[in-house]
Amino acid sequence: METKFQTSFIPKKSLTPASPTVSANRESTSILLLIGVLVFVVSILAAAGSYGWQKYLESKQNGYGANLATLEKNFNTNSIVALKTTATKIDLASALLKNHIALSQVFGALSAITAENIRFTALDLEVTTGKQMQISMKLNGYAPSYDALAFQSDQLNHLETLGVKNIILNPMISNPVQNTDSTVSFVLTADISPASMLYSKIASTNTSQ
Repeated sequence: METKFQTSFIPKKSLTPASPTVSANRESTSILLLIGVLVFVVSILAAAGSYGWQKYLESKQNGYGANLATLEKNFNTNSIVALKTTATKIDLASALLKNHIALSQVFGALSAITAENIRFTALDLEVTTGKQMQISMKLNGYAPSYDALAFQSDQLNHLETLGVKNIILNPMISNPVQNTDSTVSFVLTADISPASMLYSKIASTNTSQ
């Protein structure tokens, strides 16, 4: 009698191997998901940090405002206004003094350049203001003779020796006319250096002396 054996075939491995493409897609999806989660977390943290920093700045600003209000209360407002007014007056006076022209100094310069026998009968000063101040003078005078007038003209060529080179500029004698009494009338024109006429400079020079 033959013995029959019943056998069953159970494969130990899957007949259809897993597709490598599906596995790779799953890994890519997992990485993208992880990156997305990280980006989301970072965004949340950044938003929270920004909000916290804004609140911190608002708190500091409020604190500064409170401190300023306290300091204002501690100061005497009337005294502050008075000091501001005084400071404005001082600044105005300083500006006026800085730009004040003492034209009386012209007479000292004229005395230095005028020859002994020359006489002036009229003086006309013209001050032009603008971007740059200009001062010009015109004098009517007479000399006892043409020789005396020539000597006066020669004096104008030695302004440096007379100490007025930086005061009187471009002097010139014109329109000589002999009068019936043999005297000679003439006109002297020149420019005056505004810087030499500044009261502040003159006052400083007198103080140093």
